[in-house]
Amino acid sequence: MKIQNPHDKFFKETFGNVEVTKDFLNNYLPQNIMNVIDMNTLEPQKDSFINEELQEGFSDMLFKVNINKKEGYIYFVFEHKSYTSIDIAFQLLKYMIEIWESKIKKEKTDKLPMIIPLVIYHGKGS
Repeated sequence: MKIQNPHDKFFKETFGNVEVTKDFLNNYLPQNIMNVIDMNTLEPQKDSFINEELQEGFSDMLFKVNINKKEGYIYFVFEHKSYTSIDIAFQLLKYMIEIWESKIKKEKTDKLPMIIPLVIYHGKGS
């Protein structure tokens, strides 16, 4: 029996554990960013912003977190590719816009929260 999208399942299972996510952020984010994030408020969200055509190569997770004592988000994108592409920057921008649109629609707010986008890439090179 073949597991559908094993990388997606591994990514979501791993980073679905808040303690693992906190450890990852503590080890890989620059200190100046860590200084403004309240890790005690880190909370996974159920929303996903990857469209169907990209689900084979990408997975994502959104976390609500206080940044500079205000509501914000950390958005992880796991890129399951063996090569780099400039397209990921545009994809991140689209996802961030979708996060903001969703927030505005759900909460009828005119304030956009800060989003810290992160890409986890497993291929060779940069």
